[in-house]
Amino acid sequence: MTSEPAGWRGSAEELEEVLRLAADPITVQDSTGRMVYANQAAARLVGFATPDEMLATPIDELIARYTLIDEEGRSLPADSLPGRRVLRGEAEPAAIVGFRLSGEPGTRWAIVQATPVLEAGAVRYVINAFQDVTSLKHTDDRLRILADAGAILADSIDYQATLQALAELVVPLLADWCVVDVVEASQVRRIAVAHPNPSKRAMVEDLQRRFPTDPDAPGGVREVIETGTSRIIASIPDEMLEAAAQDAEHLELLRGLGLKSAAVVPLIARGQVLGAMTLAGAESGHVYREEDRAFLEDLGRRAAIAVDNARLLHEAKEAIRLRDDFLAMASHDMRTPLQAILSNVQLATRRLDGAGADAPAERRDALRENLDRAEQTTNRLSALVGDLLDVAMLRSGRDIGLEMGQFDLVEAATRIADAHQSIAPGHRITVDGPAAVSVNSDRVRFERVLDNLVANAVKYSPSGGEIVLEVAEDDSSVSVAVRDHGIGIPAAELTAVFEPYHRGSNVSTMRGIGLGLSGARAVIRQLGGELTATSTEGAGSTFLVRLPREPR
Repeated sequence: MTSEPAGWRGSAEELEEVLRLAADPITVQDSTGRMVYANQAAARLVGFATPDEMLATPIDELIARYTLIDEEGRSLPADSLPGRRVLRGEAEPAAIVGFRLSGEPGTRWAIVQATPVLEAGAVRYVINAFQDVTSLKHTDDRLRILADAGAILADSIDYQATLQALAELVVPLLADWCVVDVVEASQVRRIAVAHPNPSKRAMVEDLQRRFPTDPDAPGGVREVIETGTSRIIASIPDEMLEAAAQDAEHLELLRGLGLKSAAVVPLIARGQVLGAMTLAGAESGHVYREEDRAFLEDLGRRAAIAVDNARLLHEAKEAIRLRDDFLAMASHDMRTPLQAILSNVQLATRRLDGAGADAPAERRDALRENLDRAEQTTNRLSALVGDLLDVAMLRSGRDIGLEMGQFDLVEAATRIADAHQSIAPGHRITVDGPAAVSVNSDRVRFERVLDNLVANAVKYSPSGGEIVLEVAEDDSSVSVAVRDHGIGIPAAELTAVFEPYHRGSNVSTMRGIGLGLSGARAVIRQLGGELTATSTEGAGSTFLVRLPREPR
């Protein structure tokens, strides 16, 4: 007994009934493009009650019943459909196509696959199979929006520009209109409007300018901001527009927007409502339903975090600016009493010199030593106040006031070395180089930088040792290199030593005060020079200051 292969055993009528009742839409076109077959699902897809009604409709009228769009929401010409391309002899893989029926909300999405039926090598029929992926497409769009929104919202220094970019992201994938309002100084201010058509966007901006939102009107943005509860409006009837309109002209403009559905979600961060985002569907047929609430509120929370972060950053910068302004004023005011103290110390020294032999020698020597120490301490404090003033000026973004003049670099370096040698007897601090090197620069600022570098060399050479200030010159520039044999800088951190507030991992127990390397480099660069560093951890560091001979 011979077994027959498994296969279809029904009649042609039964096969047609199976295709007619198939869940996925199926259509067949002949070689001219005329529709010769459609099942029940295909008829429903384009708004017909039966396949016969669909087949009886001329193809041009059939196409006019709906709008075709591609995956990005752009209009898709009928000639770009897979079936049309197969009829032209093109190899066409599956394509995702959106269908918007005239007069009906929403968009249906399908994967369309066109398969040719050949006869003698020519296309006789094209079978079009449609797989509904509306739900999957909506999920994909939302995941893409959340991913792209994360990248946009991470750049939240200027939250107004960021929210405008976010509004433009959700249009047209999620809405025809996107408007963002934020609360500023207890007032609601509109800071972002997006629509694919620039003229429409200008229309909304003009509408808001001519007919500002009534803060006491019920519903809408104000209510969402006050309650922190999102509002979903699946359908916007004309009665709602009439209730919102302030007069007949306002009503006409509102109708011109073509609003069909809307959703208003609060922007909430740290328990505070910072504003609201409004999404609206119009000509594209976007419709918002209750099941969209969670996703839209998630998007609103992400936007709110960006606004909150940007505001916190702005407040922090403003606090730093106020601090630096205070430091600048305080440093300036401290100079007057310091100068008075120094003047009195110098006057006492001169009077001591004039006292002659009337005062006992031991008393004169002790008094002179005390006065010398007081003068040194006052000069050191005055230098620190100058550092503080320069740092405050630089951190507030302002240039320091320079006092340029000719001076001897060797003499300045020697003075700094001698000052530190007297307070660091465990180190040997020397100056090496020519007998004299002339430079036209700001002596006070240069000595502060050099003082800071030598102080660091002493601090970071806790076991003592030699510190050398090497002075050099060429035709266009002069330089001083401060070399020590201390703990050095870790190689991975060498490029970061000039960053503000940086402290090396091997000096965490050492505290500093003064200009700092960041401020020192900023001063030298303002003088037209450069400050660089080389180091070997455990063997010491070299900081090189290079200045032009003449100011640029």
